[in-house]
Amino acid sequence: MMRKFLYQIVILLFVVSCFISCSGDNSSKEIKSITPKRASIYIEKMKIEYSQSFAIEYFDNYKIISVFSSDEKRNLIFQYLLLPDGNKIPKGYANAMIIRTPVKSVIPLTSLYIGFLDKLNLTDKIVAVDKYQYVNSAKVKKFIEAGKVSEVGESFSLNLEKVFELKPGLLLTYGNGNPLADGSPKLIQNGIKVASTTIHLENSPLARAEWIKFVAAFFDYEKEANEVFDKLAERYNNLVLLTKDIKKRPTVFTEALFGGMWYEPGGNSYMAKLLNDAGADYLWSDDKSSGSIKLTYEQVYERAHNADFWINVHFWNKFSDVLENDPRNSKFKAYRTKNIFNYNRLVNEHGFYEYWENSVINCDVVLSDLIKIFHPELLPGYKMIYYKKLTSN
Repeated sequence: MMRKFLYQIVILLFVVSCFISCSGDNSSKEIKSITPKRASIYIEKMKIEYSQSFAIEYFDNYKIISVFSSDEKRNLIFQYLLLPDGNKIPKGYANAMIIRTPVKSVIPLTSLYIGFLDKLNLTDKIVAVDKYQYVNSAKVKKFIEAGKVSEVGESFSLNLEKVFELKPGLLLTYGNGNPLADGSPKLIQNGIKVASTTIHLENSPLARAEWIKFVAAFFDYEKEANEVFDKLAERYNNLVLLTKDIKKRPTVFTEALFGGMWYEPGGNSYMAKLLNDAGADYLWSDDKSSGSIKLTYEQVYERAHNADFWINVHFWNKFSDVLENDPRNSKFKAYRTKNIFNYNRLVNEHGFYEYWENSVINCDVVLSDLIKIFHPELLPGYKMIYYKKLTSN
């Protein structure tokens, strides 16, 4: 009888322990299920696919833009902490520039940014430009005529008082990617937010174009930037497929004698990449540099005198300009065959090319023009947008 009683006690204790254990688990699961995970305020995010010079990271209620050196080391140059109004500053970013988003107004110190802002439909945020004469955008010109956009001068001769008066949410400049070095210290010390890019150091068209995401991030325009860039990349890559298997590639060289020297793009440069994608044989493609190669006239002539095409020739419009630059230019085959092209089809009333403003974000159009020059049969019916052949008079 006693044995039976003890057995019942053991069973009871076992059941109770199981109940307590199960009850504890269920309680834990219930707490987890009713405690919502903190959602990020950023529904749409941007992923950097081509550029190696910057990155964007998203957190619950802020984002970090990091700018890196353009070499293989990818050293961190600078960081921006983009934080919505009203949110507390997170710890760990003591050296980052804090910028409240979305930015309400902007001053672009190069027309290249106007191209980005125009594509994003953000030109109404522009309160000033460097020089009116550089502007090609029809939208920005209307704002200038209406007195809504001021002129503040170029980065090296900036009208600081005017910038202080305008109080922009952001001033966009360029250089080595560090706004403390590329921007005016006086502006930054007095609360003007400055962002600097290294677009000009990118060595591929899509990497340069992807900086539109950098600009868009300050305005919380992720969705718009993704749409613009994804369509651009698709068009560009589809054009590359047209020339991928071309066997006969015409030879080409660029630029002209300037200040006693000739500066050809390096073989690992943005322009070299464009020419290769367009199905051309760039004569300095064997060079490994991403910047410009400093050459003498004789060095260029030795390699390029028999080249099929000559492009990107400064401010030349007519074939007479070729000889005014240097009478020896008549010896180039491209001059004799009239195969010299420049990107000056679209020019504003001050003589400044639209190419400089929006060709980066329209690199697919630039590529189409170049394919039309080198392989017109691949794009029948296409009319060039930026490029045109030099005229006879």
